[in-house]
Amino acid sequence: MKNYIFGLNGLRAIAVFLVILSHRLPVNHFLKKFSIGDYGVTLFFVLSGFLISRLLFFQIQNQVISKTSDFVILKKFILRRSLRIFPIYYLLLFFMYFTDGIIGNRFRENFSWYFFYGANYLNYTTNKWYGSLAHFWSLSVEEQFYLFWPLCLLFIFKRSLFSFICFVILLGTLYPFFFEGKVEILTLSSVNAFGIGALLAYFEIMKPNRILFFNLSLKWLFVPILVLVFTNNLMFEIPFFSERLAVSILSVTLISFCRFNGNHFMVQKILENRIIEFVGLISYGIYLYHNILPKYWSWGLQKINVVTPSSLGQFSYIEFVLQTLFLIFLSYLSWIIIEKPILKLKKYITY
Repeated sequence: MKNYIFGLNGLRAIAVFLVILSHRLPVNHFLKKFSIGDYGVTLFFVLSGFLISRLLFFQIQNQVISKTSDFVILKKFILRRSLRIFPIYYLLLFFMYFTDGIIGNRFRENFSWYFFYGANYLNYTTNKWYGSLAHFWSLSVEEQFYLFWPLCLLFIFKRSLFSFICFVILLGTLYPFFFEGKVEILTLSSVNAFGIGALLAYFEIMKPNRILFFNLSLKWLFVPILVLVFTNNLMFEIPFFSERLAVSILSVTLISFCRFNGNHFMVQKILENRIIEFVGLISYGIYLYHNILPKYWSWGLQKINVVTPSSLGQFSYIEFVLQTLFLIFLSYLSWIIIEKPILKLKKYITY
């Protein structure tokens, strides 16, 4: 199995900047006509579905040779995932807990929801977005996916993987139409994105003889679906149109292109550009900090009596660029000081 796939860090960079733009641009900006933040999150979900499923499928396929039990695979998967996502997540939670007066948004009161990755259900049950903490819903969905997905693939649906993936895609697509409120942030409303990514992994690892047909289908679907997305946002609302499913298909097409055309000019010169690849490498930290940084930014400037457009409730492109550069610098420090050293421990947990 090919471990490093050219272009995927570039896609992560695109995804995280779509999210940042959605949270920073003024409401009257043209891009606000599109749910660009949701598009970025969906791309992250599809990437996770592809990469996690790909890893698990490879382990399943090689169990006869490796003699590794399902429980051992599950244990190592959980340990390796924990090393990647928990350290800076919980460090940030405790930092915000002890600076609650700055972060606000009833953080201490709702601390347990964030600690146990239940932010999406907090937002859904209260029908509220908690300001700078709003983006935690997608982190909760990701973690819930990491918990149930390997259990399903290894222990429950191991002999019917394709049928299970198709069911998950159908479930995630139909689920939002039967409930009200912020239903799009619930895990069952998001599983179609993960499932679409898993489908690509399934054909690559489990059914490589059919991957050509799958990729050809994606190629022919790409432009019509892109037209539907533009139509739905710029012209008229299409009845029963699942934009998350549509964006998931667009996303998996890009991922598949990177996987099977790694030497293509678009991949090597754009997505593998050093700056874009670097941003993608530290995108987890960028995503985690991006909505929280402005709170501390404003607090710090207020302490030194500096007035900026954001402190007056106004948008400034100059301040946006400065904040984004500082965000990247902060995420780089997080990567160098915390994440990268901890990730070196993965070498002791090999499959």
